[in-house]
Amino acid sequence: MADAFGFDIAVDGSRERGVAESTAGFLIQGSQDSCRACWACVRYCPARAIRVTSHHAEIIPERCVKCGACVSDCGNGGHAVRDDTLAVRELLETGRPVVAVLATEFVAALHPLAPADIERSVESLGFYAAESTLLGEEMVAAEYERSYARAGTPLTLRSTCPVAVEWVRRFRPSLAGALTPVVPPYIAQARLVRALYPKDVAVVYVSPCYARKDEIREEGIADAVDVAIDFTELKRLLATTRPRPVLGDRCGGDRRPEPLKEISLTDGFPRSTLTSRDKTDSEVVAVRGLRQLDRVLSAIERGEAAPTVLDMLNCDGCIDGPAVNPGLSVFAKRNIVTAERDARGRTSVRSRELIGHLPHIDLVRSFRPAPVFETVPSTEQIDAVLAEGGFASRDETLDCGACGYATCVDHAAAILHGRSRWEVCFPQERERMKTANELLEQTARSDALTDLVNRRGFDERLAQEVARSRRYGTPVALLMIDIDGFKTINDRFGHTFGDSALERVATALRGGVRQTDIAARYGGDEFGIILPGIGKTEAYAVAEKLRAAMSELRFDDLGAGVDGLRLTVSVGVSSLVGQTESPESLLELADGALYQAKQRGRDQVRIAAG
Repeated sequence: MADAFGFDIAVDGSRERGVAESTAGFLIQGSQDSCRACWACVRYCPARAIRVTSHHAEIIPERCVKCGACVSDCGNGGHAVRDDTLAVRELLETGRPVVAVLATEFVAALHPLAPADIERSVESLGFYAAESTLLGEEMVAAEYERSYARAGTPLTLRSTCPVAVEWVRRFRPSLAGALTPVVPPYIAQARLVRALYPKDVAVVYVSPCYARKDEIREEGIADAVDVAIDFTELKRLLATTRPRPVLGDRCGGDRRPEPLKEISLTDGFPRSTLTSRDKTDSEVVAVRGLRQLDRVLSAIERGEAAPTVLDMLNCDGCIDGPAVNPGLSVFAKRNIVTAERDARGRTSVRSRELIGHLPHIDLVRSFRPAPVFETVPSTEQIDAVLAEGGFASRDETLDCGACGYATCVDHAAAILHGRSRWEVCFPQERERMKTANELLEQTARSDALTDLVNRRGFDERLAQEVARSRRYGTPVALLMIDIDGFKTINDRFGHTFGDSALERVATALRGGVRQTDIAARYGGDEFGIILPGIGKTEAYAVAEKLRAAMSELRFDDLGAGVDGLRLTVSVGVSSLVGQTESPESLLELADGALYQAKQRGRDQVRIAAG
């Protein structure tokens, strides 16, 4: 639905939960009902934090860095972000002054609302005030400048991105000590709000990404923000909450003046760090995206790269965060911000000057490694799993990456750790599907009891052989065979014995003809044999051999009372050589000859006239 502000909002009634539930549970939550087992999330997840089950995908919390790629890349809603809006609603009902701290990307995130309308709309929800993180970004950037100015600065991993930081802590824990111990800009801004507003003030942070919603509870920064939501949740609040009167004497269309932003770039990155170096300077390296980040970190660990400053972000700047108007391209969002910045009136006060007059804000934090531990599979274990996937050796592996893993060996290790299954391997699934279809095709033309060709397969092969005979002038013969008195035998000894007898007859028939001949169970106790390339005389000889073989079958081992039981068969033979007869007429001739054999005493072979 589109709300009164022009946003496209999906309002889900199931999100109305108690505050304990709404803020509890893992940040990314899967939906078994919505998952279509396409495994796109598995392929896109850079942390390999999604477990493949038989019917759906599950998040592995200990591996997840909360980047939200699984949420963005699933078109079926198989993964969703925990909704914390009810916690905000309840906070607004406490009577405390609640300040909304908006990430500076709010202009793009809440487009098409104008900034002044955004501030007024947020306050209409019951917020005491709305602030952006601009000053927090400037303070953090100034702190980075002081850090970089120190002599002999070792490797510095510069990031206020919670996803990038979590990646280092979990997957490159040996480098966690190189993370610059500076708080994110929104924490600095929240602490500034607490210093300047009434003592009982509460802070709600509105974030461009999902990971901030849990980061606020991290050790060392948990004092700053009461609740964090993302911009999609703020849109939902604006769409579903009755506006309240705005406090104060603000008139529509105006906006609080802001100082000139001069110290920071993206998310508190110090502008001077880039402007003081040329683009070929290898001391400062900026990486965007977790896969690229991991490649650089791996190179640093191996000693192949030695930057002084590594600037790390999961997205292409926070404006590209998953909660910042995901329907727009990053280029469109940048255009929106640029247009707003050019049109905005600013004060002549510079932020560097203003910061000097603000209360002292603690900007220091610490990071601990939080490594993901997994056992290393043995070579034998990996080879055994590869064999289960259809690879006889490592030389046969494909390493196509369709499963989301770089190599088949990596995928085999994930299977051993319970994170994946061979069903995710599309080339192997294709081969399995091909084999299954071939088996199904074979089953559709095979008799389940005797494993001979069934009636359908018999009719198809007979038509093919008759057509071949017509085209090339080669002979083809047909035998129709019926077990004499089989109904009486079945009634006397039971169906179980009857089925066993039919199986033995089928085995004898199969063993008495060539591989090029087609033996079929035509129905019940009647069998048919197609003999390509054989004329009437040779066919008669084959029929006599089979008739004699049937009389030699013994069934003494199938139960008491069958000692000495002897089966006989009647056989009708027909043939043609390049003539105009149809498959149906050839069958009718053989059936007619079979009828004559039974009428004249059974246990004999008759040849159709002609």
